[in-house]
Amino acid sequence: MMIYHPQRQDGFALLMSLIVVGTVVSVGLTVLDITLKQLRLSTGSRDSEIAFHAANAGAECLRFWRQDKQDEFETGTHPLTINCFGGDLNLDFFDLNNNTYLYTGEFSWSPAPNDNRCTLFTVMTINPDNVAVTRNDMRTHLPGYPDTDKTCAALGRCTIISVQGYNRNCLPSFPVGTVQREVLLEL
Repeated sequence: MMIYHPQRQDGFALLMSLIVVGTVVSVGLTVLDITLKQLRLSTGSRDSEIAFHAANAGAECLRFWRQDKQDEFETGTHPLTINCFGGDLNLDFFDLNNNTYLYTGEFSWSPAPNDNRCTLFTVMTINPDNVAVTRNDMRTHLPGYPDTDKTCAALGRCTIISVQGYNRNCLPSFPVGTVQREVLLEL
């Protein structure tokens, strides 16, 4: 006669439950990680767009006023006020010699506490008389300028507009996480 001894299967259901729960938790954590990365990516993209549009709008406004107030920019008129984004901007003025003038300014787009973008700008006009003018200090006055030198032909006019846009309000210093985009125009 044969005696049958069943094998013990105590704990098998517990083991299977732990395997299933572990798999579900693993998949859940992976999906959460992907979701958080996508959220960071989309937030960075949004902040970059805000900064770029702040710079681009500032460049377009300055380009308009550079053409509209051509004589004032070329003769170093100051104080000089322009109207951008629904508000008057008083431009700071610097005479760099050799008929070269530098105008700077900044604009926060919305009132506190909801400030969400900033535009800083610099406009340099070079208006040589009878001889060409070469400036070799361009990066000093326009840090994003690609060359150190700029030559403007005799009796010509050169204008460089540099605009930085930020996804935060204009402060003395920008907090960590601030995104900057720059637009540089040569007219």
